[in-house]
Amino acid sequence: MRFFLLFLLIFLIGQGVHYATRSWTAPFLVNVLNAGAGSKIINGITPGEETRVEGNVIVSGNFRLNIAQGCEGIEGFLLIGAAILAFTMSIRGKLLGLLWGFLVIYLANLLRIVLLYYVLKYRPSLFDFMHIFVGQTFIIVVGILFFVFWVGRSAPVGGKNG
Repeated sequence: MRFFLLFLLIFLIGQGVHYATRSWTAPFLVNVLNAGAGSKIINGITPGEETRVEGNVIVSGNFRLNIAQGCEGIEGFLLIGAAILAFTMSIRGKLLGLLWGFLVIYLANLLRIVLLYYVLKYRPSLFDFMHIFVGQTFIIVVGILFFVFWVGRSAPVGGKNG
């Protein structure tokens, strides 16, 4: 029960901080880290797409994929962060878990954005399903799997945490 209540408190505080600061952080988080990096990955995979970024939009010719606030993976970061901070483990384990967890969610979200680009461009009828159901579920599952892995890796031998 302690874990759940602490997780909920940390997650809600994180959400509050995120919403209070998103007008300042969105240009970097959405435009640079997600749209910009997504465009570079797409161009690396398929140079003929010749994508570019206009604000929070990945553009290729007349085609546009809007990366909206909320699609930058912050909720996934907050879920992993709250779970790791609420779990009993060493400070070092928590800090490394946060670092690796954020990296895993960021890379998973970039994969999601790149795949959504191709789905929207080449199979637009599947976009809503892939975006709403598959993409969001993917990020949550990746986060849960990472947390389970990290807790298993960080659990001390003999049952005591530092």
